[in-house]
Amino acid sequence: MTETLLCNALPVPAEAADGAAPPSQGPGLPAPGGLALPQPPLLLTQLRGEPAAALSRLAACLDAPSCATLMQCSVALGLGPPGGRRSTFEAAIDGFGAHRAVDLFGVLALVGQMRALAQQRDGAGGPCASWAGFWEHGLHRARVLAWLARRHGGVPADLALAFGLLCDSAVALMMLELQAPSYRVTLAEANLGHRPVTEVERGRHGTDHAEVACAIARGWGLDAELAAAVGRHHDDRVLSAPGQPQVRTLVALGLVADRMTVRPAARHRQHVEWQRGGALALHALGLSLQDYDDWLDEIGVQATPGGRG
Repeated sequence: MTETLLCNALPVPAEAADGAAPPSQGPGLPAPGGLALPQPPLLLTQLRGEPAAALSRLAACLDAPSCATLMQCSVALGLGPPGGRRSTFEAAIDGFGAHRAVDLFGVLALVGQMRALAQQRDGAGGPCASWAGFWEHGLHRARVLAWLARRHGGVPADLALAFGLLCDSAVALMMLELQAPSYRVTLAEANLGHRPVTEVERGRHGTDHAEVACAIARGWGLDAELAAAVGRHHDDRVLSAPGQPQVRTLVALGLVADRMTVRPAARHRQHVEWQRGGALALHALGLSLQDYDDWLDEIGVQATPGGRG
């Protein structure tokens, strides 16, 4: 992901133009744990009710790196490079569809704000883990999720990509705002793997990163099932619950992607989560362990120079 994402190119709302912080929440939007939730960019809100032709306005507000990021997402979803005389932006819009493109831009804007918060945490002199590695891992996991969704067919690949980008997005916000008790200590405890990460977070802060990210996604008007899946991505009960098949599939694919892309700092915790919910996830997806191994091999081939896909 580039540092200059959608949020950097959008107009600043009037209430924030003088440098004051924007409102902590939109109308009716809960703020879990008393956190100040980021507001959606004004242009994103305006585009919700406008026809596809209005996307030309969005294109005009985007800088070149942001357009390149959209195209990278398009390529990651297998939509291919642009053809003929179409620009990369137009090709990506054609591939995603107008509604999905706006949603994806919203996700990129939100991740951009979370990245900015992480940089603010560093600038404040606070101890912070390698944020560059954190975001790069998040993008890698999101791309794996998109590939898995295309391979499985149960959910649109762009929805899986957005899910992968959003799941841990609230960590930066919580790291910045939750100082007493320290959220950094919370993460260290969660990474020991003795208890589920969300249980540790709720015990210390009264909320967790999944709930916070879900509240933000809803406040930003993102896909309802996407928000629901983000809110339950550490809840293995959803893997065997009736109803909401897309939510169940996203959560199951997310657990598979976690297992395939586990970060060194979270290996123990991810191992525990896989032991608890891995079989349920594979069952929800209709997969065997052999299917999982085959997928892992295919992803490995595509990740090597000259690999297919």
